[in-house]
Amino acid sequence: MLAKRLPSILPDISFKEALEATKIHSIAGLLSEENPFIITRPFRNPHHSVTSSSLVGGGRNPRPRRN
Repeated sequence: MLAKRLPSILPDISFKEALEATKIHSIAGLLSEENPFIITRPFRNPHHSVTSSSLVGGGRNPRPRRN
């Protein structure tokens, strides 16, 4: 529950951070036509028993998991 509150107490995302997050989402194919630019801090909520390989995407070509 504490981890879910962390993004709300962090400062707003800077332009440089937003650009970097947008690049990563673009390469992974996660951007949509409605939201072509990431303006909020990305947040992942993995299960406490997740393995390190599944955390980074696993498989031969690791990539972020789609929501």
